[in-house]
Amino acid sequence: MRLPLIFGVLLYAGFVVVYLFVAIASLYVFATLVGIPTIQLFTGAVSAGSAAASASAAILIWRGNVKARKTILLERVLGPAYSEIRRNRELLESWKTEPKDLTLSTSFLKQVESDWLFYRIDAGLRADLESFKTSVATLEQQRDLSKMVASSIIRKAASNTIGGMKGVSTVYLWRSHLWTEGQKQGDSGSMPVWELVVDSSPLQAPRGYYVHSLQLVDFNGVQQESFPLLNTKKEQVNMDIFERFWEDARQSASKESVILEFRKLWDQLLVDCSGLEKRLDSAIRQVA
Repeated sequence: MRLPLIFGVLLYAGFVVVYLFVAIASLYVFATLVGIPTIQLFTGAVSAGSAAASASAAILIWRGNVKARKTILLERVLGPAYSEIRRNRELLESWKTEPKDLTLSTSFLKQVESDWLFYRIDAGLRADLESFKTSVATLEQQRDLSKMVASSIIRKAASNTIGGMKGVSTVYLWRSHLWTEGQKQGDSGSMPVWELVVDSSPLQAPRGYYVHSLQLVDFNGVQQESFPLLNTKKEQVNMDIFERFWEDARQSASKESVILEFRKLWDQLLVDCSGLEKRLDSAIRQVA
């Protein structure tokens, strides 16, 4: 497979040598005819060769500098920006699918503003990155406020729909790997606040764990009510009580402007992330 290639290279080199010899010989003959001394002809040829070599070296240095600048732009701006945008997109998607209350981060976009190379990228792309950073900060503020509102909604829904307990202060969903029949608590418990904010099922649990108990506690921490949601065979129980409570909470959340604004901006940031990720990928391919 390599022999034809080697033969072609040697043939090309041979033609170059021949043409070079012919050019030198023709120049010598011409110089002889017009009476130019051989030493002067030789000196001129050397000077011309030196000039050509200097020009070639300058071109190579220029190309090297351009490549170095592109590499620095890739490593200091485009690459880290792409990583941060993609990570935020994955977090935004995980809010719905898992769901996990994970915080977004734009730490790189905040500090890169002090790097002059940031202002060498496309102005439209730079403006959209800055807009994304601002939107993330707004979303984080809305998230904290939405969680406060959702917590209040959950307490009211529990007071209105479950048993005779009034003044509910906390609603726990308990998760365990193993539990006994009628067990009130478990390995870990939490209010389904985040699940209500993102409108996700609160009965999801990490692999190997199950939500098996719903517990209400009053403001004094004295009165408690518990409702098993799974028996030891992992069969659902008391689902009518739980679904009535959760549907009441969902309906209330759907009318809260704070939560609705959060969900709207969340959806918009998902779209923005996807668009920025594609544009950064294209910019990286152009530079690389």
